[in-house]
Amino acid sequence: MCHAPRRAVSLADGRAHDLDHWTRRDFMGGLGLGVAGALLGAVPGRAFAASPLLPALASLPTDRVLVLVQLVGGNDGLNTVVPVGNDLYHAARPTLGLTTAQTLPLAADLRLHGALAPVMPHWETGHLAIVQSVGYANQNLSHFRSTDIWLSGSDADVVWGDGWGGRALATLYPDFQTLPPSAPPAVQVGTSEPLLFQANDTSYGMSVYDVETFLEIVEGGTPYDPTAVPPTAGGRELAFLRSVANDAFRYREAIADASAAAPLGTGYADDDFARTMASVARLIKGGLDTRVYLVALHGFDTHADQAGEHAALLASLGATLSAFFADLATSNDDQRTLAVTFSEFGRRVDENGSGGTDHGAAAPLFVMGPAAVGGLYGPAPDLSDTDADGNLRHAVDFRSIYASVLTGWLGLDAATTAAVLGQEFPTLPLLSPPVASGPAPTAAFALSAPRPNPTRGVARLTLALPSAGDVRLDVYDVLGRRLQTIVDATVATGTHEVMWDASRLPAGRYTLRLRSPAGTRSVGATVVR
Repeated sequence: MCHAPRRAVSLADGRAHDLDHWTRRDFMGGLGLGVAGALLGAVPGRAFAASPLLPALASLPTDRVLVLVQLVGGNDGLNTVVPVGNDLYHAARPTLGLTTAQTLPLAADLRLHGALAPVMPHWETGHLAIVQSVGYANQNLSHFRSTDIWLSGSDADVVWGDGWGGRALATLYPDFQTLPPSAPPAVQVGTSEPLLFQANDTSYGMSVYDVETFLEIVEGGTPYDPTAVPPTAGGRELAFLRSVANDAFRYREAIADASAAAPLGTGYADDDFARTMASVARLIKGGLDTRVYLVALHGFDTHADQAGEHAALLASLGATLSAFFADLATSNDDQRTLAVTFSEFGRRVDENGSGGTDHGAAAPLFVMGPAAVGGLYGPAPDLSDTDADGNLRHAVDFRSIYASVLTGWLGLDAATTAAVLGQEFPTLPLLSPPVASGPAPTAAFALSAPRPNPTRGVARLTLALPSAGDVRLDVYDVLGRRLQTIVDATVATGTHEVMWDASRLPAGRYTLRLRSPAGTRSVGATVVR
């Protein structure tokens, strides 16, 4: 988004009056970051706030990755999963209705838009699940409000100021603010929907429009003191800006390391969505300890001239998802990655006079990856039983998808999932193997807390490895800067005692992070003087 020129303000300058000519959005844009919605509202928040996501999932433990793909604008479900044999469909869409020749076979009377041909191999091998008739009661046809409902997980008549992802993590680890992670726990690339990871006045995810731009901008940056500001409204804004900058500096090294550790994949198209997904794949392959990504494909608000535009969007979606999983398969990271699409609503059954479709209600979504149990879930939409506005009725509550992913993929227990979503929702058997309480921990893989803790000088740690391999044990400060490397060697199978000399470190909180072929482990440590 372009902005009119504004007077610059230095983060090192405590003058509050310059903030009249500066907004949080301008600052985030200058960092190559995205921010919108709750982050700019009355509720204070931090775009890069310390989050419990990484230790929450590490403690399960799991290295699984969830990639949420937002189809922004309201995807036309009837022209995605097409009831080609339904006379009501063709009567309602005399120009937009697709034929058998324009579609691909799924079931007897249901076919997939032909532009999605690149995902058909995943369907044929059982790695693409399609959930039909997904929505919620009393559909709100506003883009903004319906998006908020999907991100927050609320009922249509209730406004929640936080997201289902943020609530899950805050409920599990409410005290994690004292031990921030050394890598970004959740990342949004090419989009900015902070509500998804918002909870307790804190945004649990960072947002970058472009990974490379972000790394260039924060290169060589130094942290600010967010407390050295005037005790005024302007001072509070300045403190916010400094805290965002500090968190950007904190996570730069982790993102840079992951980007450098893996090559950029090939086989992607030359468009924004493909480049975004290629960046996400690179971070996953590079070992970034991020568990949830949010990306967006824009343009689905097809009120006019829909036929060609919708086909192009679906072609981009299909080709990019196929390239994404092929890219991850080169490092076997496809096995631990799941992609889930969603859109704020579907489209109306009847086409309009402009060759398009207007805002609707229920629509299908995709769950894709080697762990997906392929097939059709949920009943096909009933075109003979629409609501008063001519919209399809939903049969699967969207929060059932969340419940299925939270328990079956990320490994949260049923009680926690119900607390996060506000009530229990039935799950669908979308994933194999099913997981009730988290993936089984790797046997004999552990990192103990230092002894003593707090420590003034030398402390002992114990690490246990299930197999021999290259091991690295690093020390990070609260800003995520790597200060020491305790171990960087090939280590044999078994239990080992390691000595950590903290005598030259200033007093404060630190994170000790172990990386090995078996995974990662992190523990907190305190140094006193």
